[in-house]
Amino acid sequence: MYLRQSKQKRADGREITYLQLAENVWDASKGRSQARIVFNCGRADDPEVIERLRRLAKSILRRCSPETIVADDPGWQLVCAWPYGDVHALEAVWRRLGIDAIVRAQAEGRRFGFELERALFALVANRACAPGSKLYCHEQ
Repeated sequence: MYLRQSKQKRADGREITYLQLAENVWDASKGRSQARIVFNCGRADDPEVIERLRRLAKSILRRCSPETIVADDPGWQLVCAWPYGDVHALEAVWRRLGIDAIVRAQAEGRRFGFELERALFALVANRACAPGSKLYCHEQ
């Protein structure tokens, strides 16, 4: 099951998005999977719909935590994306200033056995975002 967005164009040109709880079921006559709508939640811009979905998500997470979902398949990894925003911004500045190209040009023809530019960026990002020692950065 998944949350699906359905968009409709109105006569006045506006586009309205609806949220639906759906699942894929196999249609043997057509020989392919088809989405089946289990529940129409309502308009995506309706605060009541969003609140109902939050309550649904809370009740689902009471039954099984994200950690147990991830533990079922060793290929999954639970990652919090929030802390990586500053690294993303720093990488954009790094590239805009051309530091990556300069380091790659200086390292060209030398055999370090690793990506020197990526290692230097990791050290700079470590100092800028979560100051720690070089050893700690290497261990992370």
